[in-house]
Amino acid sequence: MSSKYSGEASARNLRSYSRRSFLQVTGGLSLAAALTATIGACGGPASSSGAGQGSGKGVDNLDVAIGYNNNSSWDPHNTGSAFAMAAHNHVYESLWDARPRSREPYAALAAELPVDAAATEWTVKLREGATWHDGKPVTADDVVFSFNRVLATDKKVLTNAFFASWLAGITKVDESTVKISLKFPFRAATQRFSIIKILPKHHFEGQAGEFLSSGKNAVGSGPFKVAGHQDTSFTKFEAHAGYNGPVKPAFKTMQWNVSVDAAARLALLTSGVSGVQISDNIPQANIETLKGKGLTVEGADSMNLLGLAFNTSRKPFNDKRVRQALRLAINAKKLIDVSIAGKGTPSTGFLHEASPDYHRAATQYEYDLGKAKALLAQAGVSNLSVRLMSTNISWTAVAVNAIKESWEAIGVKTSLDVRETAAFNTAVAAGEPADALTFSGNPNQFGADADLNIRWFYSTSTPFLPWNKWGTSPEYRVLDDQLDAALKESDEAKHKELINKAMDTIADEAVIYPVMHMQLFTAWDPKKLDGVQALDIPGVNMLQVKRTA
Repeated sequence: MSSKYSGEASARNLRSYSRRSFLQVTGGLSLAAALTATIGACGGPASSSGAGQGSGKGVDNLDVAIGYNNNSSWDPHNTGSAFAMAAHNHVYESLWDARPRSREPYAALAAELPVDAAATEWTVKLREGATWHDGKPVTADDVVFSFNRVLATDKKVLTNAFFASWLAGITKVDESTVKISLKFPFRAATQRFSIIKILPKHHFEGQAGEFLSSGKNAVGSGPFKVAGHQDTSFTKFEAHAGYNGPVKPAFKTMQWNVSVDAAARLALLTSGVSGVQISDNIPQANIETLKGKGLTVEGADSMNLLGLAFNTSRKPFNDKRVRQALRLAINAKKLIDVSIAGKGTPSTGFLHEASPDYHRAATQYEYDLGKAKALLAQAGVSNLSVRLMSTNISWTAVAVNAIKESWEAIGVKTSLDVRETAAFNTAVAAGEPADALTFSGNPNQFGADADLNIRWFYSTSTPFLPWNKWGTSPEYRVLDDQLDAALKESDEAKHKELINKAMDTIADEAVIYPVMHMQLFTAWDPKKLDGVQALDIPGVNMLQVKRTA
């Protein structure tokens, strides 16, 4: 098998994906959910988390509480739903999948990992004996169908943005072999390919978008198949008897119970035999209580962030000295303490400090009221008023009050416009002219490389740049060129230097920038489960977990 392992992203293609389409495929949750489907855990409809839970099958079954709804799109190529994307890792396979947390690629439907890191053509043999959940064999036609769907330009799916600029195409060699062509070497290719879930052509070809979006119609080749699904209630999984891949779960069934309400999740975790054995999205304030009840609670450093975006189409926020001043005035440590019980880190770079691509930015925003006042004076700004728009999610509502307090300490009158998440989403997509936004996001659901994380926010097809108009500025063109240069650089050291330069530009401009990065927490019963790993993205991964009691 031949391959090329290189590093180009989908910057240009992100620009061509419309905001309306983007919001539709991510389930129309909130702005942050449109970016990463992480806010849906905290807002959204009341949970029906008791439905179907506690199946009573002992060690052969696993019961899970998920803090996200299961009624957004289940289309593996066209969703940002936290629930669906976590479920897809159990139901579908890619040619190469990535292990949780480490993102280390491994051969899934492909028979082996790429070998030749210098090639721009990959000849890929499929795993012998792989079958779909309906018993039919996985073939090269299925792989070609899936790749072509991602690369199609007439009806673009969300994941097109991650491939179209560097992936040239795919052809069938024989029934079990395909050839993948790259436009140029791409250093993150193997990991990126984990995004393209392979779909059964005979099941999905010609079907309407609504068919692919329904969890009831999910059919993959992975270790679990969907055996039952009720929107806003639960999804049930059964082991796929025909699965012969590298991951072999140690139980026969599992049920993921929708529990968007935090109190309901905690009740399920602590209710004994009728409850669940594991839950994601644990509120920081409840960690010690759960530990006191004998549960294990572990967190993972993550790209999950509270960010601040300025409307550069409104004066004086088009002056970076004003943006920098307002950022310097935020007491991030206090904000973290009051909003997420101290379980976060003030941002020192665009990426979180545990990221393999982390770079400490040349411009730092350590709390400094004196410097903030001086920058406002240099910009000739006095008697400044700011309207800060945010969602009404519990922890972000606390955070924006901390920001208001910080800004008013330097004489900036701050009015908070806190909205229900759907209303917030609609307002930003419509370009409503607030002065600044707070937002949450975690693009690590799709991948961990720096370019993907940056472009998820700095793209004219996602909501922020159309809202604040910075995407039409000369400064954005500078950043865009820096990112493109980094992506096309095959030398690792030079690529690192170039991408770090781009992240320095992002920090200096302070247009869309993190205030803090936060940990994500998972809780489970250690007397009943073994092998659990807390994730740095929403959801759970049960592929290495064993039910012991």
